[in-house]
Order: sequence, then C-alpha cells, then structure tokens
Amino acid sequence: MSKSLGNVIEPMEVMSGVTLEGLHKRLEEGNLHSRERIIAKAGLARDFPNGIPECGADALRFALLSYTTKSEKINLDISRVVGYRRWCDKARSAVRFARSKLGGEYIPPEILALETMPFGCEWILSLLNRAIVKTVASLNSYEFSDATKAVYSWWQQLSEVIIVAIKPYYVGDDIFVPERTAAQFVLWLCLDYGLRMLHPFMPFVSEELWHRFPSLEGVERNESIMTSDYPSPVEVTFGLTETLAIKSSSYSYYNNTLQVQIEVVNMNSFQFD
Repeated sequence: MSKSLGNVIEPMEVMSGVTLEGLHKRLEEGNLHSRERIIAKAGLARDFPNGIPECGADALRFALLSYTTKSEKINLDISRVVGYRRWCDKARSAVRFARSKLGGEYIPPEILALETMPFGCEWILSLLNRAIVKTVASLNSYEFSDATKAVYSWWQQLSEVIIVAIKPYYVGDDIFVPERTAAQFVLWLCLDYGLRMLHPFMPFVSEELWHRFPSLEGVERNESIMTSDYPSPVEVTFGLTETLAIKSSSYSYYNNTLQVQIEVVNMNSFQFD
C-alpha cells in the first residue's frame, strides 16, 4: 500500500466498514493527480469490489499483531481481519455454552483435588498450561506473532475439542456427579484463563465476556479484566507419561495463581514379574 497510489486503508474504515463508493469519495477529497486518481479507483474496485465489511477494533488489532514481518509497512489482508472477526463469535459461543452448563448461581471452589478429577480434565489442564507457557514466553521475547498463534490455537482447541470432551459429563442427572463437578471447574478455569490471555490482543471482547463469569468463592472480583493478573504457567506434568505416574495431587486457585501440589513416582523404578 502506498499513499502515492491512493490505496492506503484508514483503520476506521476497517473497524466501522465502508462501501466502495466511500473509498472512492475519500480519493476525491485527497490531493492525487487526476490520472493517479483513476488508477487508484481501479485498484480499489479490484481489491474491494464490495467495500470493506465492519470488522471491529479487536479483529484489526489481532490481525496486525499476528503479522510476522517487522517492517514498517504491512500488506494488510482484509479477509484475514474478517476471519478474526468471525473467530470472535467462537469465543462468544464457548462462553454461552459454559454459562449454560455452569448455571447462573455457580461459584467456583477455591480448592479441588486432582485425584477426584477424571483423566480428561487433567489432560485439558495440561493443554491450558502449555498454552500459557507458549504465550508468556512469546510476550517476554516480544514475539507478538507467536503469542497470537498460541492464543488462537488455545481458543480453537477450547471450541472444537475441549468442549466436546466435557459434554459427556453432563449426560443424565444422577451419573458422573463427581466428574461433572470437576468438569465445571475446569471449564470455568479454561475460560477465565483464556479470556485473560486474550485480553492484550482483543481487549473489548475479552472484557465483555469476562464480566459474564462468576468469581472464586471468597475472592473479590476485580472491576476490570485489565487489572487482573496475567496467567502464569505451572511447572507440573498432568496425567501419565512413560516414566511418571501421579500418586497424589491437588491444586488450588488463589490470588489469580493456579497452585499445584503433586507427588509422582518413577515408573522405571518398578519391577514387574
């Protein structure tokens, strides 16, 4: 994009949307030569035959941060911004699903033992922890593109995999009661952490959705997600690996930090007959 070619896109046009006629009108109000104006109009008609749809500030912000180039110029792909706007609907759908399963009076417990948690929930927590590790490491190294990829990947997993994995625990009223309790907390934790991870990249959507969730029992809620602590990773391995097995474990959520206590045994030290 170049000002001399008249194809520079104003941020407000992306956030609020603009018709092709509106783009042409802006050219008429500029200082381009008449011949250059004709070329610029043809270029806009080719690139945006239907104008630019309304994308919102969050989608534009996320798209700009996701670019890997460190150049002063960005060849902005509007379809990419539109894709992130539609992706916001996935976050809203995930929150809507969670609220339907948590109920209006749900209060997350401060402590929940891992030994009462089904393996699927432990696996979900391990995915969340890996997403936090990747996001925090990328932000600390100013690799904003990698950070957006980590956050985007987490929300894709949450919407397409994790919610599907949790749904079976809600079959019937009298079965899977302990598992359902664990699944409710894990679902709440995933969305609470997920929204706080998302906030620097999509501040308006994350703020709106975060206020729809309950706060922890006995913990006063911050007035804004902006003043909440950013999620920090946990140095722990959930579930089973080839060499380690969980013997006893528990975790608590205190002062916006996931506290984990876990005891493992080395499987290689066992002898089998």
